[in-house]
Amino acid sequence: MKRSTLLLLTAMLILAAAGGAWLSARTFEPENLQFGTAINPPQALPATQLVSQTGAGFDRSALEGRWSLVFFGFTHCPGVCPMTLTTLAQVKKQLGGLSGAEVPQVVLVSVDPERDTPERLAGYVAQFDPSFIGVTGSDAAIDEFTAALGIAHKKIGAGDDYMIDHTAAIMMVDPKGRRVAVFSPPFTAEHLTSDYLRMLGRG
Repeated sequence: MKRSTLLLLTAMLILAAAGGAWLSARTFEPENLQFGTAINPPQALPATQLVSQTGAGFDRSALEGRWSLVFFGFTHCPGVCPMTLTTLAQVKKQLGGLSGAEVPQVVLVSVDPERDTPERLAGYVAQFDPSFIGVTGSDAAIDEFTAALGIAHKKIGAGDDYMIDHTAAIMMVDPKGRRVAVFSPPFTAEHLTSDYLRMLGRG
């Protein structure tokens, strides 16, 4: 083989390797977000056993296979929770052009399992969007799940009129069941939609 041909082949192999490395980094490293915080490396969610609004089991596998937006709140929340769920319903509409696994499922995880039964959650989340999913569980399961994710919540008051002080962040979960971004209030539907598309590589 001529020396010039050998040099050309070597150069092509080097360029191919460099291109592959760039593509790999482009594919697996989270995008820089405008309004949220990308988590790199992504964090696997705990394998805690929870309960969906239908009464069926709900764990990390229920978040695999598609993208998800997960919010922590409770049905007696007077302001932040309904505002956030309304915003997430707007996000779903703004992402209407997506299809398949790219369309996010929206999940509300209750931090008030004492009052938030599956039936109550089902009626509550349906007010915002019929596709939204409500999730609850035992006190121990909710405490385990939220503690693993750094979601703080504390009961304030006594009797039937107590409130829950809680972290109002939204988590973005990828189809592998990993937390890949977090959004802290205040946020708008436009901000969430923009960063969601960035994480999908469409921004």
